Amino acid sequence: MIISAENLVLTAQEPLNTPVFGWKSLATPGNISATSENPAYPAANMANPSTALFWRAAEEGSPGGAPASDQFITVSDLEGLIDYLAVAAHNLGSSQNAISVEISDGGSPETWSEVAPPVIPQNDDPLLFRFAPQMASAVRLRIQPGLLIPQIAVVYVGKLLVCERGTSADYTPINLARTTRVLTGKSETGQFLGRYVLSESREAPFSLQWLRPEWYRREFDPFLRWAQEMPFFIAHQPQDEPGDVGFCWLTNDPHPTFDFNTGRVSIDLQLNGTGG
Repeated sequence: MIISAENLVLTAQEPLNTPVFGWKSLATPGNISATSENPAYPAANMANPSTALFWRAAEEGSPGGAPASDQFITVSDLEGLIDYLAVAAHNLGSSQNAISVEISDGGSPETWSEVAPPVIPQNDDPLLFRFAPQMASAVRLRIQPGLLIPQIAVVYVGKLLVCERGTSADYTPINLARTTRVLTGKSETGQFLGRYVLSESREAPFSLQWLRPEWYRREFDPFLRWAQEMPFFIAHQPQDEPGDVGFCWLTNDPHPTFDFNTGRVSIDLQLNGTGG
């Protein structure tokens, strides 16, 4: 799910509805913190791209241990432009937490301004908050009290890669491309006894066409070099389909094709990602 700032207006070079990639996160184990944390699940885990490691808030006295006060996930000591904050492998939808994003002006006293309005996620799929590019000394995710103890595995903060144009090919949104391994039980007489899901992931191809060679070399190729080792967030059509967000990684070695007649570039990506 992508949550855009109200009345988001970007430059002509950064259209609102072309694919975006959240990459090159500025969150590190040293600059990410939380209002509270379970000692076994510290805030530093959110700066690790592994979805097997996560932060969990400290238990409080309310039923089930869910915090009764706001929790803030803060990434500080930032430099350069930022325009997104994204989270993956969380329980904020199941917990029905209202969440929003705020940035700091770095002043003394420090002032926080909301850049993405509160929203209750519909599910536990990846979330991407998008706002106008700006300088900030710190950014934080506000998590209002919910039904469960909140937990998050991955937090990315930084500058989006905004594609100069959308895809002209059919595609399957990565969050809807479910691939499952199941075990089906049958009796000796062939009666159905149930199915058990052993694992679930997301797998889908994604293509981009008609890219300008200079844009590809300047903007997209650095991303591909980085993505050889690191996972990333993707939103296919941020404005028209805000629910289609994935946290994924490459399973192929993408090779660009330069069309001799048109002078344009196309490239095919094979994506694999996590489920909600």
